Amino acid sequence: MPPGTRVHIEVNENNMPSNISESILLGSYIGVIARDPVLAPLSFPDWRNKGLEPFKKKC
Repeated sequence: MPPGTRVHIEVNENNMPSNISESILLGSYIGVIARDPVLAPLSFPDWRNKGLEPFKKKC
């Protein structure tokens, strides 16, 4: 996905995605990031840890 690209996900009253194709696109992209140990290392137990700032910027 190019930098700056936004995916608009519409949700219903239960916060469930109502536009399936966009939610699949976003979910697959987030899955790729989550499985990349360079972008999202698992060695930090808390996402608010200051040591994660460089990784957050890459994500």
